[in-house]
Amino acid sequence: MVERMVPDNVAVTHYPIVKPHPLRLLQISALLLLGAGFYWPLLSFLSGNNPLHPEESFLQWKFFKEFLSDPWNLRVIGFSLYQAFLSALLSILVGLPGAWLLTYYNFPGKRWFRLLTYLPFILPSILVVLAMVLFYGNNGWINRGLMTILGTDEPQVHFLYSLTGILIAHVFYNFPLAMKIIGDQWERISLKYHHAASSLGVGNMRRFFGITLPLLMPSIGSAFVLIFLLCMNSFAIILVLGGGIRYTTIEVLIYQLARIELDFSGAASLAFLQGGLSLIGMAIMLKGRDRRVDQESASKSWLPEKLRNRSMKAWFGLCWILLVLIFALGPLFAILMDSFRKFEHGEWIYTWYWYSELFTWRENNYFLSSLWNSLRIGLGSALISSIFGLGLVSIIAYRKGVKRRFWEMLTIFPIALSTVVFGVAWFHFYQGHLAGTVPLIFVVMAMHALLTCPYWIRIVLPTLESIPLQWHTESKMLGKQPLEYGVRILWPWLSKTFLIAFFFSFSLSLGELNSTMMIADETVRTLPLEIYGAISGYRFSYASAVAVILLILSVSTFLLVEQSIGFFGRLK
Repeated sequence: MVERMVPDNVAVTHYPIVKPHPLRLLQISALLLLGAGFYWPLLSFLSGNNPLHPEESFLQWKFFKEFLSDPWNLRVIGFSLYQAFLSALLSILVGLPGAWLLTYYNFPGKRWFRLLTYLPFILPSILVVLAMVLFYGNNGWINRGLMTILGTDEPQVHFLYSLTGILIAHVFYNFPLAMKIIGDQWERISLKYHHAASSLGVGNMRRFFGITLPLLMPSIGSAFVLIFLLCMNSFAIILVLGGGIRYTTIEVLIYQLARIELDFSGAASLAFLQGGLSLIGMAIMLKGRDRRVDQESASKSWLPEKLRNRSMKAWFGLCWILLVLIFALGPLFAILMDSFRKFEHGEWIYTWYWYSELFTWRENNYFLSSLWNSLRIGLGSALISSIFGLGLVSIIAYRKGVKRRFWEMLTIFPIALSTVVFGVAWFHFYQGHLAGTVPLIFVVMAMHALLTCPYWIRIVLPTLESIPLQWHTESKMLGKQPLEYGVRILWPWLSKTFLIAFFFSFSLSLGELNSTMMIADETVRTLPLEIYGAISGYRFSYASAVAVILLILSVSTFLLVEQSIGFFGRLK
């Protein structure tokens, strides 16, 4: 054996073995998951080969040009933009008085009213559809009440399966979001502007239009763009309440082309167009948010005042509250009551029959299997979102300017993209690469995680950025290892927010229908799929009973999170 002799006067430098940082590994893994799970299937679908013409890809300029030259397709695109614009505008108009009322005034039951008005936003879309049908439909509560009062057998309200029905459902679903975004900005407007205007004798209306409204415009614009994107990508509401081909939107047409007509070139063309519109909308929204600055210091100089009895403001506030409560709770009450109805011996009776059927163990009880699938998919997807969301949120945190907007857009793009397009892309990806090797339920779980992860990021990001950077520096100076720093400092600071984000992701997964419908088969039934199947079969009482169970799960999760801190306070 040959020994290497080193003179005593020569210093030997020992180079430490560089171990990969755990956070860096998590960040790389999260980016790989985002790329492989979201962008790769999407790009594979858009650039995939046509089964009828293997030498041609789905997305080609000639197919795109041919598709856009069809007047029917142009009409669908135009209607999609039109209904999304009206839905966003009406949601802003309904939410603006609520933001004003909750910002400036105290009244009995204010906290519970705030919670109730936020409730529609967390409901699954298929549950909203069912609520609309049972409340506004031909045999709904509104028509039954009017027929009883007027003594007639003919329905008096016929607007549900039309543009009006679509708008009502979209406003019901989105006005809490508008109220929250605008209200957050309204609370930060300093009263010094109003005091100065009042001292000059400026009236309330002039102060609102001259001072308050310009300061609110960035938040109003952000809320408008976000709701516009949500309504443009709406699927279940349009599919059921559209009332036929006249009110077809891009989202519904993509589903019809890809899953029914097998026109993948047309579906890819529409998906490309919709994705482009979503990117533009996101860029506008992020740029608008950058202009939102806090006009109020951390120490507030004012508190909400009480509404004076018999004042015009009090009467306006009372009327708005009553109308919103009827608008928000009426359809949900209709679901609850209909779940007890059963047609028996030529008449409707109220009974526990449907709930007994739901929880009676038998081999073909699709409800229990759907419930079990929804719970494990929801918990699994929430866990995946939490693990990989931590990696993604750590990339965004503390970055500024263009770099921050780039990473934000990259990670939250799944919010703006059509879930139908995402589901169709994953359907082709699964059939081409994973079928027969990976159980479908794990695929659905991963899909839900990718869709809920952006919301997880939006909830956790503000708390993470509130941690002073010097804590990390001081920890390194004291020789603390990253694991010790994370356990002793970061986890106590972030644990509560992590819990909020986890349960919110779980709630979103419970209600996810669009992407699941594109890929799931009979082996993976979920509660939203069970409700949609019952609605399609006109089994509304059974659908209502299943919806009540889903509603209890969603509301329980909502109240749990709200009692912890309030997840709406995190969605900024």
